[in-house]
Amino acid sequence: MDFPSYQNLIQRSKEIALYSSTSALLGWDQETCIPKKGLNYRAEQCAFLGGKAHSLFTDPQVGDWISCCENEGSFADPVELANLREWRWSYDRAVKLSPEFIEDAERVRSHAMSAWAESRKTNDFNIFAPHLEKIIKINQMKAESYGYSEHPYDALIEGYERGSKTKNIKQLFDRLKPELREIGQAAARKSENNSSQILKANYPINAQKEFNYEIAESFGFDFEGGRIDEAVHPFCSGIAPGDTRLTTRYDIEDFSSSLYGVLHEVGHGLYEQGLPVEKFATPSGNSISLGIHESQSRLWENHVGRAPSFWNFWYPKATKYFPSLENISREEIIYSTLRSEPSFIRVEADEATYDLHIILRFEIEKELISGDLKVADLPECWNAKFKEFFGLCVENDADGCLQDIHWSMGALGYFPTYTIGNLGAAQLYSKAIEDEPEILTELNEGKYTKLLDWLRINIHSKGSLLLPDDLIKEATGENLSESHHLEHLKRRYL
Repeated sequence: MDFPSYQNLIQRSKEIALYSSTSALLGWDQETCIPKKGLNYRAEQCAFLGGKAHSLFTDPQVGDWISCCENEGSFADPVELANLREWRWSYDRAVKLSPEFIEDAERVRSHAMSAWAESRKTNDFNIFAPHLEKIIKINQMKAESYGYSEHPYDALIEGYERGSKTKNIKQLFDRLKPELREIGQAAARKSENNSSQILKANYPINAQKEFNYEIAESFGFDFEGGRIDEAVHPFCSGIAPGDTRLTTRYDIEDFSSSLYGVLHEVGHGLYEQGLPVEKFATPSGNSISLGIHESQSRLWENHVGRAPSFWNFWYPKATKYFPSLENISREEIIYSTLRSEPSFIRVEADEATYDLHIILRFEIEKELISGDLKVADLPECWNAKFKEFFGLCVENDADGCLQDIHWSMGALGYFPTYTIGNLGAAQLYSKAIEDEPEILTELNEGKYTKLLDWLRINIHSKGSLLLPDDLIKEATGENLSESHHLEHLKRRYL
């Protein structure tokens, strides 16, 4: 489209992308290798870049260009229509926040992330608490600025999962909770005779890195356009075309901790690398939601990486990297992978209990944002809910309310997308197998091309052409449903 206002929007988006991608790079650096003394100035750098990007987008001219395009009425191309839809939605939200607010929020976030890391390391909630107070206040102000019809949390979750409402998420979780408890309890009983210590041995970090690299590459992750580094909390950052960065953390006594962290982040990374490069910097070249993003990470981590077929192929290779595994049979590794037991750490939880971790966080976030729960009371509330959900007593905050990076990032509203992602992963995987039955044969052979190709065609290449619900329905032929996920858990764990 040569329409001048549309071309102006394209050009402005490209300018903003330079600021945003640079900010993402600084964020990755902060989580991986920044010197401690550089943290204060890093906060100012992030505030500057965030403020500049926001000012460029909220320029009244941008609103005029969007309106001009909307009034023009001759746009028919799906890409152009998607771009206009997303520009309008983003602009209408963005103009409700001042550049000064954005700068302050970025500054608070940057300081909060470093405080959280120190707080978790020393198991001292008091280090992080004043920063979390600021984070909560900022998110409450965002919610009031954006506006909402029923609950302030609506305004926040909308930023991560378009079309989602607190009420709908609560209804979904209320349906899931009793079934998940039953599945988790039954899976735990079934696993009682499988030792939780079976994998405990010595696994040199370098060997773990090499093993993880080989698997990630076999899945399709392009290391000429990406890398894996170490961080306190695993994450994936799609910085720019040709630059997708993954992180994990290592446990010298258990190689599976870093492995499944990598498989999860590889799922995110494959999505980022599969987005249409030619549309980068425009909305249609971006992922559409965190729920869709998490569907990719959970699919590769769980449906592929925890399946018996995975270890049928990778066990002989694993023994070469880790000689200590020669004393552990392939069957024992599979049993260990599918072992279920209530645990404190979300990212290390088995599939049968994982979603309960998400529901717990959702219930707490709602109360933090509504003001019904004060930050000072968070550890006590967390520990009480954890006892209710899992029957376990949290012994320290590092294994409790301090375990996740998300709140320090200001990402309240993010957590529900993990369970939405689990539902999507099961539904997409089921449809992929239905469409391409030979995928199962390939998985047994350690080949992943057909599965990746199916996801490339049906999810990755679509970018933001469709809203999340529409994307799932187009890919699978049905609305998003919990049925596939629950059936998957029952088949695998019961």
